[in-house]
Amino acid sequence: MNRLNACGKKKPSGCYNRKKAKESAQKNASVIAKIPKLINYFTIQGATKTIWFKITINKTNLWCLTLFISLVSDDPALWTTNEDTINHVIEHGFKQNLQNSQFPESKRIIPGTSSRFRYLSLSLFQRTLLNGELGNREYLSYSVTTGSVYCVPCRLFGNQVPIAQEGWSDWKHPERVTDHENTNDHKNCVLTMIERNRKKGKIDSELIASLEFEKKYWRNVLTRVVAIVVSLTSRGLPMRGHNECFGSLHNGNFMRELELIAQFDPFLSKHIAQYRNSGRGKVSYLSSTTYYEVIHIMKNKIMKTIINEVKNAKYFSIVVDSTPDISHTDQLSLIYRYVLNGIPVERFIQFIPNTGHKSKEIADAVLKAIHEHRLDIKNCRGQSYDNASNMSGKYSGLQARIKEVSPLAEYAPCSAHSLNLVGQCAADSSQESTAFFCLMQNIYVFFSSSTSRWTTFISHTSTNITLKRKSDTRWSARYDMCFSLLKNWDSIITSLINIRDSTSEKAITKNEAKGLFLHLNKLETAILVLFWGDVLERFNLINKKLQSISIDLITVSNLYSSLINYVK
Repeated sequence: MNRLNACGKKKPSGCYNRKKAKESAQKNASVIAKIPKLINYFTIQGATKTIWFKITINKTNLWCLTLFISLVSDDPALWTTNEDTINHVIEHGFKQNLQNSQFPESKRIIPGTSSRFRYLSLSLFQRTLLNGELGNREYLSYSVTTGSVYCVPCRLFGNQVPIAQEGWSDWKHPERVTDHENTNDHKNCVLTMIERNRKKGKIDSELIASLEFEKKYWRNVLTRVVAIVVSLTSRGLPMRGHNECFGSLHNGNFMRELELIAQFDPFLSKHIAQYRNSGRGKVSYLSSTTYYEVIHIMKNKIMKTIINEVKNAKYFSIVVDSTPDISHTDQLSLIYRYVLNGIPVERFIQFIPNTGHKSKEIADAVLKAIHEHRLDIKNCRGQSYDNASNMSGKYSGLQARIKEVSPLAEYAPCSAHSLNLVGQCAADSSQESTAFFCLMQNIYVFFSSSTSRWTTFISHTSTNITLKRKSDTRWSARYDMCFSLLKNWDSIITSLINIRDSTSEKAITKNEAKGLFLHLNKLETAILVLFWGDVLERFNLINKKLQSISIDLITVSNLYSSLINYVK
């Protein structure tokens, strides 16, 4: 029955109201069904956890939308690595998901068994620092959906390793997490994340402190290693030995220096005790790989400095010579000569192995090296070599080939080498001089080839100057041989007489001593000793002056003239 309201109008019954409400709900549902779903306007990726919304209609039939969005899941396995995910993690951080310390989702069956399992341990999220303290692995996050752990910095910044992409769950080998955190790729990802944190104004203090501790520790190790490398290489001492084992007597100078410093340096002693003989795959900075890299860096730095000095000087000269090394490998040495702050300097640049002995092969090697140093060969103003025809040849030698590309590169032969050739040629032109030098060499061989004869000579000499042998390369060095003969003349005569008259010596030895004594006892020999002693002394002094870096052509000419006048 309809009832009257206060205005006398009929009031709808409850059934009528329910009917109208039902019709209104059906109408609203029909309208909402025709409207595109709001969720279609959002890209739901793995990084999205949930999107939900609530729509209400107020009395004026206006829609009121309340939207709730949680962009990044706490589970790293559900992330899609894009800029939105990275920015969200940088701004809001991430959870390690350690609420349930039992980690039931991490259950993994032990291979070869059917009822035995392994689980993730909470200890995996901790590590022992180099100073013995416990630290947290802030970069790890546990995935509830996969039961694996993920390295968050590596997952966000593209490190293509299993712990970053598929997750890691090899609970039998937890040390592999330590191996991962020591890799350069992981450290680069952590540095990238820290840099992004700084830009966003949020810094993970524990992660940065851990990284800074690592940097400081390894910097201290490298400081000691580099100091040893500089000390040994600056003196031309070998680094390696027969093995690379600490405690061995044959581990070489580098490891011996480390062991010596460790006796007085607790830091280095502790480091060696922890990383000694760790083998390949373990970072220790104590192996030959490290100091080879340090030497290479030093070489590049020195080379860069020298090349910059040559470029600043603009004009330069080249000095080239070849000689076989101890391994019988022919090596071509290249030297640059230029003016630095008004003072001429010579810098050894490099050895070029196995270039050949033909002038074209040597020229190609020299020009290639100059080009690699980014120098202009047209700025070459001088070239100096020995007197070999393939080097000094006027028409097809190295000097001629260099002049083809740099016409202003004047050739000047090596003055010291020329002086050696002149002295040797002058001495060989006289039969008496040749016999005299052979006599001096025979005296040295006679005494040095037997310890008893050498002892006899030492017992009769009162000077500290011993016998010298003849030099085949530096002719002026024969001065030392002649000078020692002059100073030990009486001692040599006495020693030869004692050996000649000895009853314990062999007949051939006594006969040889007698022959040497007869040659030394001649007046001609005494005159030649005095003559060549004076001439070779002047030769030796001038030869050393000619090898001076700061010498000029006028001084060279004056020295030559002085020596000619002296010999005359």
